[in-house]
Amino acid sequence: MNTANTYPKVSVVMTTYNRAGYILESVESVRSQSYTNWELVIVDDGSTDETEILIAELGDPRIRFHKAGKIGLGIRLKHIGIQLCEGDFIAFIDSDDLWAPDKLNKQVAAMQQYPEAGFSITGGYNFRRLNEPIEFFYKEREGLKYGNIFFSFFRSEASILPPTLIINRHCLQEIQQSIEDSPNSDVEFLLDLAIKFKAVILYESLFYRRIHDDSFSGKNWEKGYEEGVRLIRLYRNRKMLPDKLADDASFRLYINYGESCLKHKNTKLAIRIFFRSWISKPFSIVPLKKMVKALFQ
Repeated sequence: MNTANTYPKVSVVMTTYNRAGYILESVESVRSQSYTNWELVIVDDGSTDETEILIAELGDPRIRFHKAGKIGLGIRLKHIGIQLCEGDFIAFIDSDDLWAPDKLNKQVAAMQQYPEAGFSITGGYNFRRLNEPIEFFYKEREGLKYGNIFFSFFRSEASILPPTLIINRHCLQEIQQSIEDSPNSDVEFLLDLAIKFKAVILYESLFYRRIHDDSFSGKNWEKGYEEGVRLIRLYRNRKMLPDKLADDASFRLYINYGESCLKHKNTKLAIRIFFRSWISKPFSIVPLKKMVKALFQ
């Protein structure tokens, strides 16, 4: 039996900046994986806290710490990490998030079961307190889906979250091209992968995203929606996204964007966003109801 083929090496890329308060938990969730043939490449974005010291004190030879200087863009940091990787598969995790102990084991097994798949993503949930989910990424909690999932992202049937991702190394050339073409996008490379390769979605919750005041998703919630709008327009203009699907995706995005605006007490912006959703579907009464709700909130 070829052990290297049975237990291929997984390179885990972790980007970080001033995460001394969380990074050890994230690193430990990698070290605690039931799948043991891995390496962890930490790419530091010029941290000024004790992040580097904490990692050095672990003394784990499977962990490499790379000081990239101040770059400020997650996808460029990931690209640096990818270039340092030695594994057959590449996975990603943020320095404040967590994995289930069997995440890598189940994803490697799925990739071996479906050798034509270029990548795999998983279910998961947001949390503020450990083991207390506040929002799941999928309605499904078990099972899998295999095939072309590009349209699934725009139907809200798949979540674009790099920390759920594991990629077959042969896809690296495609990733690098996407990064060069769109160096400011942290998710566009995943969509480009989905155009070119089949994928496996494991619906089980294997990734746990921490929500806190300094989290990227919390501080940059508006940028996330703006990026979604840009991507819908991009793939529509490229004729890769049918008009009907693009309209439906825009409608859902604007409705969710407006609801987030209300949560952040920005009523004026919420009304403008709900109006955009009405433009996407002028015969729907949902945006009108949302605007009325915003006016009287």
